[in-house]
Amino acid sequence: MQLGFSLLVTAGVFASLMGCRHDLRPRLILQGEPVGDEFWLAAPYIAAVTIANSNLDGPAQPIFEGGPKTLQLMKFVANVDNVIKGDLRSKTITFYFFAKLDQNPNYYLYPGRRYIVSLRHEGGVLRSWTDATQLKVEVHSGLHRQQDLPLDLGPGTAIAYILLTPGRDCDLSEFEANIRWPSSYGEPGYVSERLRELQLNANPGIRDSACLAAARMFGHRPGCLEAASKSSDENIRQAAAGFLNGADDADLLGRLRNNPLSILPVQSGNYMLQMLDIYAQDVRPEVRRAACTSLRNLAPQRSVASCK
Repeated sequence: MQLGFSLLVTAGVFASLMGCRHDLRPRLILQGEPVGDEFWLAAPYIAAVTIANSNLDGPAQPIFEGGPKTLQLMKFVANVDNVIKGDLRSKTITFYFFAKLDQNPNYYLYPGRRYIVSLRHEGGVLRSWTDATQLKVEVHSGLHRQQDLPLDLGPGTAIAYILLTPGRDCDLSEFEANIRWPSSYGEPGYVSERLRELQLNANPGIRDSACLAAARMFGHRPGCLEAASKSSDENIRQAAAGFLNGADDADLLGRLRNNPLSILPVQSGNYMLQMLDIYAQDVRPEVRRAACTSLRNLAPQRSVASCK
């Protein structure tokens, strides 16, 4: 039976019977500290795992000498579904994490669920890359073949592939409800490509949810919205109609024409061209024209089918 985090941390009588690893020291990242995605991807090991079980490891500890006992060392056992970075040869791993008991939200990993985690070595054991807060990206897309991951494009893109590609044992209804782009894993062009692939899926719910996700993520109106506005699902139908009937964004047009860099989720020239490619596929003619004009000015050699 799966135990919740609150139940686990109150089980002090059992914790006192477990051997605490006193040689481990917390590396704290507190909730809200702006470390950025590059920090999490800098870990020596990144993997998609399924948590098999978890236990307290020793009693709660103070965050500073004489302070309140708000740190609890957790021991996780996980099955490695995919290795994204590093050399994790074992199919089953054990790693440790100091949970901060008074932090909300908590970063506990629940048995039976899949996550992307980042890890390191300390004291001869695997540890979460940081404590109190850890990389905890939930995976709702099932299992993926290791050889299918685009590892040559970097760990961020591999994470985007896993999250946006239905795999084996995928619960399609769960996947449909969780199509999103967490933070900025993967470049905009790649994420847009994965979403367009999902818009061709045989499952209408996945097709329409991917369409709405593209509209939300990139702030534009993809051509699939017209079909989504006729969905049998009332929530999808209303959301698609909301995008289609929303007021035209004069500010967006101004930025596309005069300051394309301002539309970026990340300040990068390479990403700017990718975002302009996305806006060049907008259903609004004026948005397409503005994006195409900026593309011709910035990268005249770039060939974009929708700008011809």
